[in-house]
Amino acid sequence: MKNGFLSNAGKFFMKLTPIKVIIIDDVKSYFNENMLSIASANGNICFERYYKCDGVLLKNLVENPRDILIIDIKGTVTSDIGKDGFDVANHVFNNTNTFVATTSAHKFHLKNRSSYGDYVISERLMTPVDFCEEINIMIERYLKQKTKIYQKIIFKVGKRLFKYGIK
Repeated sequence: MKNGFLSNAGKFFMKLTPIKVIIIDDVKSYFNENMLSIASANGNICFERYYKCDGVLLKNLVENPRDILIIDIKGTVTSDIGKDGFDVANHVFNNTNTFVATTSAHKFHLKNRSSYGDYVISERLMTPVDFCEEINIMIERYLKQKTKIYQKIIFKVGKRLFKYGIK
């Protein structure tokens, strides 16, 4: 590799502050293992995948905030904490600094609901490459909106060095 040093330096900087992403979606074919492994190879991203959100997980989301939460609004929430994913998204959005992205297989559920988070994933049938692009957009917006300045600088320097090193 021509610029192996820069690529390795980029990986080092990104490992200092990895992006932690939690996905809550009841359909196993969306955000599958193949998509997550390809997106992880694109940068230092740690994924957690859950199919239901209950009281224990919600408490964990608030006490141990991740960087990005991706939540499906239908079928992912137990009745003791809310009626749909919008309730969880709203709770996490208001009580943490987590970047909240909502999604649904039924696009009409997402209309006029932008106040429940930072981002709306309107297209659910994604290839792994589409998911990588989508996650990169979310990371860029997260870095602009929610992170502390030192995290922003370290991760951006690492990402640029890594990209420049593999070109």
